Amino acid sequence: MEKFLYAGVYRSHSGDRETTRLMEYLAETADIALQRYPTGELVFLGDFNAHHKEWLFPYEKTDHAGREARKLALALNLTQLVDQATRIPDIAGHTPNCLDLLLTTDPHRHSVSVSAPLGSSDHCVVKSVSVCSPPDYTHRGTRRVWRYESADWDEMRAFFASYPWRRLCFSSGNPSCVADAITAVIRQGMEYFIPFSDIPLGYKARPWFNADCARAEARKQSAYQAWVKARDRKVRARKVRAKKRAYNAASRSCKRVLRKARFDHISRIGAKLASYPPGSKQFWSLSKSVESNFCRPTLPPLQKPDGSLAHTATEKANLFADLFASNSRLDTGSKHPPTLPHCDSLMPEITVFNKEVRRSLLSLDVNKASGPDGIPARVLRYCAPELAPVLTRLYRLSLKTKIVPKSWKLANVQPVPKKGSRADPSNYRPIAITSVLCKVMERVLNRKLLSYLEDNDLLSDRQYGFRRGRSTGDLLVYVTHCWGEAIENHGEAIAVSLDISKAFDRVWHASLLSKLPAYGIPAGFCNWVADFLSERSIRVVIDGCSSELMAIDAGVPQGSVLSATLFLLHINDLLSSGIVGYADDSTVMEKYLSSAGASGVEVQRMREAMVERTSLTLSNVSQWGDHNLVSFNASKTQACLFSAKRSPFTLSPTFRGTSVPVTDTLQLLGIELSSDLNFGTAIESKAQIAARKLGVLNKVKRYFTPEQLLNLYKAQVRSCMEYCCHLWDGSAKYQLAALDSVERRAKRIIGDNKLVASKLHSLAHRRKVACLSVFYRLYFGECAQELHELIPPSPFFHRTNRRTAGYHPFLVDTPSIRTKRFSSSFIMRTAKEWNSLPASVFPSAYNLTVFKSRVNRHLLGKLVPS
Repeated sequence: MEKFLYAGVYRSHSGDRETTRLMEYLAETADIALQRYPTGELVFLGDFNAHHKEWLFPYEKTDHAGREARKLALALNLTQLVDQATRIPDIAGHTPNCLDLLLTTDPHRHSVSVSAPLGSSDHCVVKSVSVCSPPDYTHRGTRRVWRYESADWDEMRAFFASYPWRRLCFSSGNPSCVADAITAVIRQGMEYFIPFSDIPLGYKARPWFNADCARAEARKQSAYQAWVKARDRKVRARKVRAKKRAYNAASRSCKRVLRKARFDHISRIGAKLASYPPGSKQFWSLSKSVESNFCRPTLPPLQKPDGSLAHTATEKANLFADLFASNSRLDTGSKHPPTLPHCDSLMPEITVFNKEVRRSLLSLDVNKASGPDGIPARVLRYCAPELAPVLTRLYRLSLKTKIVPKSWKLANVQPVPKKGSRADPSNYRPIAITSVLCKVMERVLNRKLLSYLEDNDLLSDRQYGFRRGRSTGDLLVYVTHCWGEAIENHGEAIAVSLDISKAFDRVWHASLLSKLPAYGIPAGFCNWVADFLSERSIRVVIDGCSSELMAIDAGVPQGSVLSATLFLLHINDLLSSGIVGYADDSTVMEKYLSSAGASGVEVQRMREAMVERTSLTLSNVSQWGDHNLVSFNASKTQACLFSAKRSPFTLSPTFRGTSVPVTDTLQLLGIELSSDLNFGTAIESKAQIAARKLGVLNKVKRYFTPEQLLNLYKAQVRSCMEYCCHLWDGSAKYQLAALDSVERRAKRIIGDNKLVASKLHSLAHRRKVACLSVFYRLYFGECAQELHELIPPSPFFHRTNRRTAGYHPFLVDTPSIRTKRFSSSFIMRTAKEWNSLPASVFPSAYNLTVFKSRVNRHLLGKLVPS
């Protein structure tokens, strides 16, 4: 049964202190309520008497109540759904305002409307209709659950070591037959030496239900039947009462066993999550395991093309399969793929060695999902010494024959939500779960391919995605610095963010394959890649229900190891002067520099030249798209002007014959940038994501000790608030306060002030360490060359004095800066902190880990300056 937790709120026109106390009380009470009802939806509604120009209609002013209400919404992951004026005053000159709010943790469930006031009231009627999905009774069969903790690994390894692989598996020269035979033997070994059970599929399965639970329920059922039998036979009352007492005791015992099993299950998940990398996607498995949360379907009802809703898991799976398959089919007609000039280097033929396969097997993440063949990464990793020679022989056969086993071309596709309504199937990204055996081979090949490309500088320096030593944060540092520098020098910058429609799903295979030889990749490997991409098929699996198989003829599978590098080669010739990219996110940049005394006519002339250069670059992008059958999403193409000038900007660049309107904001790599390079909206967004995860921790608080809660917060929640934090650390204090409010809530949930004080450093301190660590990496060139060149040079001192003698040898110049925007940019802001560091924090040779540790101790006052 679904639960709704409603809170009716009325905030009187009280002072700021009372308002703050009210919001703190609401936050604390909500946390307590969610601990008791973990699966409940939280709804705040009522008259808040609050104003917030960036958040509430009609955006005219912001008061203390508005800021506090906004912080409450961010801390509890609440979305405000009323977007109209709800108080219409009858006094002339008074402005209508949105004072009556509805905030909820599940906004997609609600449909809100506003109608005229009743009677003599000046407040409108706010109506909310909640949509619930009907239960799905589809039969889903069973799922095999392996009990790895009880496996006999030594016997399994001995079985694989003594198995006659060559005679029974390699008798055929067909890699598909060989791969199927090897898969069958591995599955056979698993069935021999790993205990398993087949459990019913569906979201009413209880993953924590173990043998003790089954025995307890059996005893309870037996006691109940004994009592009923004694009662129906009308035996002595004393005997009936004894049977009733026995049943009550068995029932209480069963409840204790079930409660302990659930407790232990959730505790194990939490302990495992604490060891995962920060921001791990597996965090939401903790949410699904809370109480009866796994009884909900993983996806809401989905909108079909005819306007009806898909409720059952089968309907949703087929709907996604049709959509994803259509996105990965291309009608090429008589189009010929483009050709590129050949480079001067040549990659040697690839040979797979046993030690490389073994190393890849030993580095597998055992928590990754198994592919369609059912071979888990855990078995491959634990039996790596025994299986590595067998798989090496298979991989060599595949490369020799240029044939990829057919079973490796099937992918189970998992829909992962993007931004926008979760009821719209087009707002999901298809992540392919493929065979782990294939991924191991891809990893070996990908390492060799990337090494060749990097060593010969064949990938554009302006590509920041899927490359070692580069990140989204690096790209954002580069572009924001360039835009801030233009404003600093009395100029302006314009950026156009391009969105390739279904970038990975619609890669034209012929175009990609025609480019590989141009980079010196040998013909044998090119032919293997051609077979790897051909005759692929997908199926979507949701809540245990699978769609039909769908054939596709385009795209590189998202989730595959080799796909990322292949996509970089596909898009590499797009990136040129004026274009930077992170995988499929490409941004066209142009700017001009001016002087303080430039006239309006001169400014207009420079603006026109800048827009003309931008349009020319966009024209080249359009031609590249036509040659490679790549379409761009016009609705997601954004243009933004970064400027401090007051004169209106009436120009706009042209892309594919259409004028691109220039706006005040730009969404780039998960960060919303404003025309004045303000990061307030981006900070709020990160706080909201962190608050959502923190809500999960609050619901499972009773299952963990304070120390475990602290580790979960640090590993999985805090990372959300530190994404690209070096970029926006110079933001205003009132903007950073949204993050501090989330951390205060985290401290309250952890509930141990002494532990928090000793082991939880402030967000401000961690941001400072992150800024200096990124600056250290950029200073020593562990990044794109164009980004390294932005680091200011070392200053020249005409003579040494007492002051300059105390500087460390890595000092950088800090020129005087005219604008606050540029002075708060990452490089300019951090350069001053960098120069103030003592020489003792710098290792004798480049070592980012040692430097970060020393900087952390120095800022905490634990490292004595030399």
